[in-house]
Amino acid sequence: EASGWQVGIIEGLMLTSSAGYLYENINLNELTKNEANEIIRDLRENDNPRDPKDQLAKMFKGGMFS
Repeated sequence: EASGWQVGIIEGLMLTSSAGYLYENINLNELTKNEANEIIRDLRENDNPRDPKDQLAKMFKGGMFS
C-alpha cells in the first residue's frame, strides 16, 4: 500500500502537472508503493510549476537558454 507522503505528493502534483488528467479517476488508497512511485515520476516529468522562479529554473535545466 502506498504511504501517506506518496499520496500527498500525487495529490499536489496533480494540480500542476499536465499529466494530472491521466490519474483523475484512480483510487489513491489502493495503490502499491511501486505504482505510486511510477505515477509520481510521470507527474514530475510533466510538472508545470506555478512560481515564475521555479518555471525559469526548469527552463534553464531543460537547456532552453544554452
